[in-house]
Amino acid sequence: MTPEIALHLITPDCAIYHRPVGAGNNGSDIGFFADPFWGFFWPGGQALTRFILDTTQVFRGKSVLDVGCGCGASTIAALRADATRVTANDIDPVALQATLLNVELNGITGDDDRLAVNGDNLISDGADTKTDQHYDVVLIGDLFYDTEIAADLHPWILRLARAGTEIFIGDPGRHGITETGVLSHMVPRARYELPANVCLENSGFSHA
Repeated sequence: MTPEIALHLITPDCAIYHRPVGAGNNGSDIGFFADPFWGFFWPGGQALTRFILDTTQVFRGKSVLDVGCGCGASTIAALRADATRVTANDIDPVALQATLLNVELNGITGDDDRLAVNGDNLISDGADTKTDQHYDVVLIGDLFYDTEIAADLHPWILRLARAGTEIFIGDPGRHGITETGVLSHMVPRARYELPANVCLENSGFSHA
């Protein structure tokens, strides 16, 4: 969906792609590649990144927070849209390194002063309560896959929205977004048909 952006991803050609869920290095449950969510371009993230690339005027001149940045595709798109500041946030330090690698792969140098990385859990209780004062825009790409995460995201999103932050969510219809009441606060901006291979790899989701 986003041929303009090159990404280092885990594909069927990679050995790790075929490992059982939860298996880290040497088959253990703990390893460098345990839960490598950053290695996949999830459908909600693809849709969100496509939207940013298609509507650069929305993000130009804005400060942007990409929550759960994963592989960093939406971060890259926001930088390309001429956002003044983009913070890639993920609690997995490997995801932040993957994001920096992908940023560099797309010709954006790591010393670009518009880019920052943040490893804090910004949505949990007791986390940064000033997020709404720091960013004009918050990006959330496919984070509603988990019920507990969705339960934390819902009040956090509402607080940011009340403070005037624009929030853009990319999601293919995960249960976390359909069951938390978030949909009642959302205004649809775009709908994308997912490529056949993405549908096959993501439980039959067809749109995001």
